[in-house]
Amino acid sequence: MNKNRKATRPVTKLQLAISALVGMGSSLYAQAQLEEVMVTAQKRSESLQDVPITLQAFGGEALQDFGITDTQALQIVTPGLVINNTSVSSQIYLRGVGTRFAFSGLDPSIATYIDDRYVGRAQASTFEFADVERIEVLKGPQGTLYGRNATGGAIRVVTQGVYDNTEGNITATAGNYNHWGLSGTVNIPLTDTFGMRLSGLVKQRDGYADNLSPLGAPEFDDQDYQAYRAKFRWLATDSLTTQLTLEYNERDDQEGTDVVDFSPSGLNRAIAIGGITGREVLAGRDLDEVATAIDQAQEVEDFAATLRLDYTFESVDLVSVTSYWDFEALTATDPDATTALDTEVPTAPQETDSFSQEFQLLSNSGEKLQWIVGAFYYKEDNSLFQLDLDLSDLLPPTHPAFPVRDNLAQGNQASETTAYALFGQATYRFNDAWSLTLGGRYSVEEKEVNVKQPVGGRISLAPWPYEDEEEWSEFTPKATLEYAFDTGMIYLSYARGFKSGGFNYVTSDPNPITGEPQEALEPEILDMVELGWKTELLDSTLRLNGSVFYYDYADLQVTRAITRPDTGSVVQITQNAANASVLGLDLDATWLVTDELTLTFGLNLLDSEYEDYDASANVFGQALGGGLGMTVVPFDADGESLLRAPDWSAFVSARYEFSAGDGRMPLVVSYSYKDDYRYDFIAHPTSQALQQDGYGLLSARLSYITPSESWRFSVWGNNLSDEDEYYEDIVANAAGIRGSHGAPRTYGLDVSYRF
Repeated sequence: MNKNRKATRPVTKLQLAISALVGMGSSLYAQAQLEEVMVTAQKRSESLQDVPITLQAFGGEALQDFGITDTQALQIVTPGLVINNTSVSSQIYLRGVGTRFAFSGLDPSIATYIDDRYVGRAQASTFEFADVERIEVLKGPQGTLYGRNATGGAIRVVTQGVYDNTEGNITATAGNYNHWGLSGTVNIPLTDTFGMRLSGLVKQRDGYADNLSPLGAPEFDDQDYQAYRAKFRWLATDSLTTQLTLEYNERDDQEGTDVVDFSPSGLNRAIAIGGITGREVLAGRDLDEVATAIDQAQEVEDFAATLRLDYTFESVDLVSVTSYWDFEALTATDPDATTALDTEVPTAPQETDSFSQEFQLLSNSGEKLQWIVGAFYYKEDNSLFQLDLDLSDLLPPTHPAFPVRDNLAQGNQASETTAYALFGQATYRFNDAWSLTLGGRYSVEEKEVNVKQPVGGRISLAPWPYEDEEEWSEFTPKATLEYAFDTGMIYLSYARGFKSGGFNYVTSDPNPITGEPQEALEPEILDMVELGWKTELLDSTLRLNGSVFYYDYADLQVTRAITRPDTGSVVQITQNAANASVLGLDLDATWLVTDELTLTFGLNLLDSEYEDYDASANVFGQALGGGLGMTVVPFDADGESLLRAPDWSAFVSARYEFSAGDGRMPLVVSYSYKDDYRYDFIAHPTSQALQQDGYGLLSARLSYITPSESWRFSVWGNNLSDEDEYYEDIVANAAGIRGSHGAPRTYGLDVSYRF
């Protein structure tokens, strides 16, 4: 709901000219104005329109209106953002920058934060939203204030804080596929100085796909998820505020694992040995069917604790943020997407523990100079395949198409990351119009990896024994020149981001091309130049923000398949194999047409290409006169568009509020479109399934809000056109090409009560 504010500025000639151009006449001069959006993108509370960074911010009500309930769905409302998901592992790409495989010892290129806590593993970046105040998507390198692995940007989920009044809410939801959910929050001020906020979320849903095989789980892409958060705030003194946040999340389902074979008929190796798949073109099967012998659900749980101390001095604020995170996951994948036991990967437990400490010192007085300095420490221990694993836990003990496999143990693979950083940023205002921001961060990162001999001499997915360690350091500067005028600002920025180096130990050793020991990967470096603007026109009823940007992207860490010259086998290798450039445009507009009607629009245009990139591509062997399955061929990617980077993407939404007696009935209709992009390089027409064709998703929500504002009844629908040609991920492997369909049409009813 838009709040009414009286106009305080006279109508300018520019506003009158725009009024004439759009032909809206006096209707443009509605008494209501757009609400001010507050963000903390620069680690202090500021108006969105005062921050010289390209970012999109979504409040809790907007997320509800648009049907955005988890991190993967953020790509619907954020042009330029692509989030693919294989099982629980997110692959986040922003403006074409991202990471496909963030193994232990390697890291994502887009940083994810929950409040002040950094989420260090891609396997933990897919989660549901509970009691969220807003989400900020920062586009472009954020190397100064956010540092490690924010090469292409950052996603910040900001949850609700503890308030001084007693309040709460509860929401029940039900929908098709036997979907049901329950969420609630209560805020309790126990004393004048101490209060707490408790929130919880439980969601369950049947699978989108039934399993044709009696050997595996009965259905896939179901949901069984719960999340809980407790916040405690203590106003220890007039100057000191203490806040403790405890979080727990748990998943036990097959969400995102409904894989089917996308190979041309007769080319999938696993089907040739007797397997079947659930793909729709075979025997008239539907989109809602898979065929796999995998029976292991995704068992994921994590616990986090964050302590934040805010101390206010006379002219500065001191902030201390301490966090601890424990993450555990057990999953299994079926790369060939068939019932044949050809390439199944039983995955033993992954466990990650991290600790971080950050200190910030911020100025809180003076109009001409604002500054922040700080120090950051981060320690992460990550282990894979730590325990002996009985394969019968994941797959049936016998199968007609494959011999018995049992007691398969993986090696103990571990990595340790230690990061240190000093950072600072200052903004000086020369006068009411001009200001200059200078900042920089000096980072040091140390990594150690270790692979122990597998128990009993059994199979390991990594070479063993193997040990390595390396240290990297990098200075990431930032400079922004800003000019402010009556209705907004224009700014010119330069910024650098980097992603830490890493190791190839999860692939092969020695280097299968040279025969030499694997070298550690160097960091990725991205330099950005951006010209941006933020304006509020038509008496603050039209907000129009945008930017034109250029990326110079060096030493991309690229994971690709190659054929060993000595054995002829296909292995994965990660290298600093490419440079790239990106030229783009971002537009973001919100228009309060009348008191009842609000239009929202977003657009991202990208012109991207790899430079000097001798890549590889998966090609079906029969297309080259060989056997079944896929083989790897050299591929010259010079001039190719970046993978998972659509040339254009857009989002548009209309919100109209009807009167219903003394109550309100807001209707929100949204449409999101992404142009074609490629999941991997296509070197032969038989691999065309590796391209995602352009697709659009339509959603709507109609609510009734009672006069007291306490009750809300909503009917909603997502993917209303039942688009079936969009995917969560498509991957080429030795057996063929597999993919996972996106969510079908879903609809339901919500009932909410606030007190």
